[in-house]
Amino acid sequence: MKLKCKIIIFLSYFLIFTSLLIGTVGAGTGIREEINQFPGFSGILIKDLNTQEVLFSHNEDKLFTPASLTKIFTLLAALEIFDEEQYAYPTSFYFSSTTPGEINGDLYIAGSGDPTQSPEAIRKIADDLVQKFGFRHISGDIVLDNSKFLPQEFLGRGWMWDDKNPLIGALTVTGYKVKEKQNSYLNTMPLLWGNIFSQELSKKGVKIEGNIRIGKVQEDLQIKYIYYSDTLDKILAYMMKKSDNQSAENIFRTLAPEDNPEGDSITIAQAIASLEEVVDTVLGLKWGKDYILVDGCGLSEYNLTTPVHLVKAISYLYRKYDFEILDYFANTKEKGTLRERLPFQVWGKTGTLSSASALAGLVETKNKRWIVFCLMENNFIFIEEENDPKKFENRIIEYIYENF
Repeated sequence: MKLKCKIIIFLSYFLIFTSLLIGTVGAGTGIREEINQFPGFSGILIKDLNTQEVLFSHNEDKLFTPASLTKIFTLLAALEIFDEEQYAYPTSFYFSSTTPGEINGDLYIAGSGDPTQSPEAIRKIADDLVQKFGFRHISGDIVLDNSKFLPQEFLGRGWMWDDKNPLIGALTVTGYKVKEKQNSYLNTMPLLWGNIFSQELSKKGVKIEGNIRIGKVQEDLQIKYIYYSDTLDKILAYMMKKSDNQSAENIFRTLAPEDNPEGDSITIAQAIASLEEVVDTVLGLKWGKDYILVDGCGLSEYNLTTPVHLVKAISYLYRKYDFEILDYFANTKEKGTLRERLPFQVWGKTGTLSSASALAGLVETKNKRWIVFCLMENNFIFIEEENDPKKFENRIIEYIYENF
């Protein structure tokens, strides 16, 4: 009798396990068909967000060029390093003794990498400065201190020289990109910032005797005025939802510590080291062994990571911030890179390069199950309607929504 009971129990468990296995395999059949038809190299990982059960995987541990999925690691590192609701980028203004209505000597402006300064914002800074101090005359130069980031690294490591890349610097004008191939853009960005600022001062009736030049703040000068950017949480949300490369790269450079023992300027190598330390600490991944990331925005094709790494990063962010983390991701109902891309709500980060596409994020299925996913595609030739990787991604997300 006991043997019979044991056999019945064994067969019951076996049937339950077999049915679950068949159900899992069946649920992925449509995805497998999409993979077989896609003319490129793809990697997919789909997991239950809460239980971390693997629902489907394909090349999930292979290295891919992640394109703008890199920004997920930039977001992760920034949230770990900074108090995102308190940190803001300062732009500092220095000048020596003043008499009413005059700056006697040079006006020094030191940038810190603020990625939010549009021409309109720079004009507002000039207006605020004039109103605060009431000066109408500057006897010296406007000196732009762009030295917080190494000025020679005005482009990211591994960026394609013939792309229209954003310029990076401690003084940054949002939206400005390289316009010609193979030209040196050293000091282009800070001088552009200075020209916009100077022109606005002139419109306000301020007479400037000197020139606009690059230099460093004199050590004996005191800060007279500081302009602060929006807080980092707002900047990170903009970076993620718009997939803004310039702000992502500026934030990436800012990851390096302020007290720089190797010199005055922060280098890309130091930013990589800071990112590496965070990723090692919270995800247990080793730079150069498990992954390689050399910029903060994903323009570099030196970057390599896997679907497993991206799902791990998103899952960590969810565990730490719960559904508040969704505020940083683009979604199908708001302005951003995912707006109206799918007929149901998806939160995620897109990635696009000439031969790389990706989508990673979160979706609640029609069965009310929360899914974390990463889809990555490399080495394809884009032909509209035929080889469009975005349509490939959409079909898989639709399948997830309907079947999991």
